[in-house]
Amino acid sequence: MGRLLVGLTVVALAAGCGAGGESQPTTALLTDVTVEGKSVRFDFRSDPSAVRTGYERQVNECGSGAPVRLQGAASLVVHFMPAASADLRGEQVVPTYTGPRRLAGPGPVLEAVKVCDFEADLGWAIALDRRLPVHVERDDNAVVVNFG
Repeated sequence: MGRLLVGLTVVALAAGCGAGGESQPTTALLTDVTVEGKSVRFDFRSDPSAVRTGYERQVNECGSGAPVRLQGAASLVVHFMPAASADLRGEQVVPTYTGPRRLAGPGPVLEAVKVCDFEADLGWAIALDRRLPVHVERDDNAVVVNFG
């Protein structure tokens, strides 16, 4: 239910149904993802307004609901909003992130997998060898998710 509410809120804001006179947040466009031992770095053209993280037992793709198989014992999902991996220019779609949907890591981060890119919600699942404390840092137009 909460995910539906967030999606409807994003759609309403995009349609101009927010408070009058307030500027709309710019969609952050993903340009690169880097997986290291204890961190995953997401680079954007502009800073995403919101970053939400949470451990999930079962990870599903946001559009289809299809289950996503991940390595490891724990899965953290990171959502960036409003964000996307392509710039929509009218009917033209210009990819800004052209890297793989699945990136391997050396551990404790085992892999990062793109699981959502729908209605200004960009989500990545991070598979870990075990559940670890999470620290999210912002550095200019980058978001770094650190573990441990």
